[in-house]
Amino acid sequence: MTDITGGELLIRSLHAERVRHLFAIPDGTYMIALEALERLGDEFDMRLIVPRHEAAGAHAADAYTRVTGEPAVVMACAGPGAANLLAGIICAEAEGSPLVAITTMRRSEISDDYRHLGGTQSPPHSALFAPTVKWAGRVSHWSHIPDMVRHAFRVATTGRPGPVHLLVPEDVLNQKGDLGSVRLWPPERTRVTERPIADPAAVQRAAQTLVDAKLVNIHAGQGASRSGASEELVALAEHLGGVLTNTVSARGVVPEDHPQFFSPLCLASFAAHNQADTVLAVGTRLGELAMWGRPPAWGDPAAQKMVQIDSEPANIGLNRPVDVALVGDARAVLGQLLAEVRRLTPPRRPHPALAGLRPMQASWQADLDKPLADPNREPMLTGAIFQVCTSFFPPDAVLALDGGNTVMWAMHYIRPQAQRSTLYTANMGYLGTGLPFALGAQVALPDRRVYCVTGDSAFGFNLQELETAARHRLPVTVIVAVDGAFGMEKSAQQRVFGRPAPWFGSDHAPVRYDQVAQAMGCHGEYVTRASDLRPALERSLASGKPSVIHAVVDPVANVDPPGLWLWTAARSGKFSMG
Repeated sequence: MTDITGGELLIRSLHAERVRHLFAIPDGTYMIALEALERLGDEFDMRLIVPRHEAAGAHAADAYTRVTGEPAVVMACAGPGAANLLAGIICAEAEGSPLVAITTMRRSEISDDYRHLGGTQSPPHSALFAPTVKWAGRVSHWSHIPDMVRHAFRVATTGRPGPVHLLVPEDVLNQKGDLGSVRLWPPERTRVTERPIADPAAVQRAAQTLVDAKLVNIHAGQGASRSGASEELVALAEHLGGVLTNTVSARGVVPEDHPQFFSPLCLASFAAHNQADTVLAVGTRLGELAMWGRPPAWGDPAAQKMVQIDSEPANIGLNRPVDVALVGDARAVLGQLLAEVRRLTPPRRPHPALAGLRPMQASWQADLDKPLADPNREPMLTGAIFQVCTSFFPPDAVLALDGGNTVMWAMHYIRPQAQRSTLYTANMGYLGTGLPFALGAQVALPDRRVYCVTGDSAFGFNLQELETAARHRLPVTVIVAVDGAFGMEKSAQQRVFGRPAPWFGSDHAPVRYDQVAQAMGCHGEYVTRASDLRPALERSLASGKPSVIHAVVDPVANVDPPGLWLWTAARSGKFSMG
């Protein structure tokens, strides 16, 4: 007999799921699990990543799963740790990230059903998490730890991926049992790990619909990005000669220098949505930021055909009726479609409509570039940060975006070339995700460059994680666009009141973020002009440390970033092609 604690059994169960990193702040309620991780970590190739705040840990795990396509694990303690975790879990749910959140509770005799007796740190954990996750379970006995861990991963990765919550009482983690009495299985034996394909008959109908179309618009969402479907998307579009577009949350799933691609915030992409007689929607619900898939941004459903691919059946026809539904993994189903389309028709030349859309995008780009013509403008425009970074970092670098108006600038000036390389919380809009996203991506991809561009307001939410970066030697580069205010709120004040509203409390006291970084063991730089940014980036990378570049941006221009009207139209439901 080999008696082990529930804490060790938990670590062994996570190892069976091929977990390599555990994001968690140490706590007495699960210290027994961390002790097992200390003993077994080298053997299991499993590492503990300790953030300074539980929400940041969840955001980091969210980024980890987004750049790898694999589930990730975050852990938090009973009471306040679990409550802090909720912010990150809600974000992961909105973005469809398969996150396994494990929280502890105090020993069973004083928790949950007995909290009225006055036990501390004993909120209703399961009830708190239930509305934010796909599944919430509680382990009641040592022997069920492997089963519950397996089921947590099973649910997190099935259908539309999403977070799950597993609650483990402290006494269960400290309980001992015979390791030989339980079985640990690899994922292939306990859940579907192969990419689910669509019904072949439906694939044939969809392929025929695409082949019969005059102009096809292939529109990709985060589901396509999550599945790593870039190669299949491009190959299918090239074979059909159609238009490629994607959502703002799927930037990079199509290389944005591809001649058949049109940027999601350019009117050329909306013209493509509207003009195409057939749309292939891949891994997207056509939600609010896609104008719900409705006219005038899109064609009339009575005339424009829709083929939709989604891993979650409930998303099919959600906001717009479909002509052919394909339920399955985006990459796998696109592979099926591509094979069938190739059987039905030889490669086609790019559709003539592309020639009409190209000048529209070129004019849009020229208008964006004009204000950035002077690299010595002081203070710089926020867009210049992205222009410099795009030319400086390698094409496979991972970019984490954070902020309000800062992200509005980003969406117009970034040109991602690699899938899973742009991290942004489009559906939830959380501030403070940027630095944790960058850290999670760097943990997952230690050989890739990872950088974050964030507004100063957003950076303030989790800037304590600079210490995490320094401690774990994660050499991320953070560029903070500093306008000294909640810039997007100033935009709203201008729109609603026609003037700034000081009583709103939008302005910040001056902070030197480069000096804060230095105080936390990181490299710091201060720039006010775009011409000084590249040398600052070079010095930052040469330092070998995590780095922060305090970039002063024009606070007046920042109130009205490019595309603000489009964002406002989407939010108000008053979009017009005029």
